[in-house]
Amino acid sequence: MAINTGFYSIFKGKLDKMKDDLKSELERAKSDRRRYVIKDQIKQIKSLTKTVKEMESVMDIKTECPHCGGKL
Repeated sequence: MAINTGFYSIFKGKLDKMKDDLKSELERAKSDRRRYVIKDQIKQIKSLTKTVKEMESVMDIKTECPHCGGKL
């Protein structure tokens, strides 16, 4: 299966925005959190993360330090 990597920057930007939105939702008081929104966001983030990682592997983008294996 061929992956179109032309939309990588768009998907990566959307993923970062979704993570920020989830973080702001989790900063709310527990009684004010919208559970259905959190569950849906987590599901979408997992799916988009998988897609972005597949694109990165095809594009040979280094996301780990070659020395220690930590995130860059």
